[in-house]
Amino acid sequence: MTQILQGQVVALFAFDLGFEVSLERLDGFSSMRVPPLSQKKQTPAYLQSARPPRIINLGQIAPVVARPGTIQAMVFDFGAVSIAYRWSLAAPRDKLGLQDMPRLSQELYGRNLEADARIQAHRVMEMIRPAILRPELSTLVEDYYLFVFEEFDCPLQADDLLAQHSSTLAQVLRFETQLLSGEQQQEALAQRISYFQNDLVLIDWNAAIIYDRDSWDVANVLELLNVELLEARYIDAELDRRIGEYQGKLRKPTQGFLPFLTPYRKDIQELAELRIESLVLAKRVESALKLIGDLYLARVHNAATTRFYLPDWEAATSRKLDIVANFYQLLTDRVRTAQSQTLELIIIALILAEILMAVFR
Repeated sequence: MTQILQGQVVALFAFDLGFEVSLERLDGFSSMRVPPLSQKKQTPAYLQSARPPRIINLGQIAPVVARPGTIQAMVFDFGAVSIAYRWSLAAPRDKLGLQDMPRLSQELYGRNLEADARIQAHRVMEMIRPAILRPELSTLVEDYYLFVFEEFDCPLQADDLLAQHSSTLAQVLRFETQLLSGEQQQEALAQRISYFQNDLVLIDWNAAIIYDRDSWDVANVLELLNVELLEARYIDAELDRRIGEYQGKLRKPTQGFLPFLTPYRKDIQELAELRIESLVLAKRVESALKLIGDLYLARVHNAATTRFYLPDWEAATSRKLDIVANFYQLLTDRVRTAQSQTLELIIIALILAEILMAVFR
């Protein structure tokens, strides 16, 4: 059995806290800046977080193997927080082999940490409320799991790890204890990235395996991607809700009104603000980390983006923003048409009045 000498298990839960967080105001909340990306894989110094998020330590969590874990909150300036549960794996105390990981992954997935993560997110929101613009904890949550193996009892190359333990690795990624079919194994292990011969990243839709002594940079990128997915879902849900509201308003017939009144003024303003805020939020999330060119972390980012179906979410958001723009145009046109008709009726009434006055003089 291949024994794990050093590693960790991480459960991530992303929430939306509000429209924006002023990171400068978090200095008084025992927070620390996220350190810059490592230079191990020749990452240029300028490819870093545009505005580094802040980390807040939240205490400990019950053991997942033999020792308790820690809870941290990573707060982003675009109004999101990532709650991270971390458990260290280290021999000889844990005595955990690679073959034990499918059972551990299934146990972890079945713990229903989401409820506790929501409590922690609410705790963070109340803690930093003065720094949040329009604070409101979203009902949406996005979870992701990282299984990090830093060292085994016998050194393994990436190819050897896959050749000898592909079935086990696929089970870990899918939280299954039973053997998966060859098709499912191939699909789970499809997104594979290596830089050196002795490191490996396997990215699936709800979990990733990192085999690397210096895994922080990859884990940081994947945590950010999980938050990006949460924000994409948040924007999509908000657009769905608002589109449903305005569909009902558009079905109502236009009532007569005076030419200089705008009965849809509030709706038109809200539609314009919704479109602008959605575009601004999407842009801020996209710009949170600058990864350009054919670099290692950019490849990790692109692979995870594909696995998370982020392009599909972005395409759906773009279509819904077009619908919002059409609603804006329809309401504006309806107001202008009604105002024009009212003005025409007034002009006709004035002409009739002049004719009547001329007749009865």
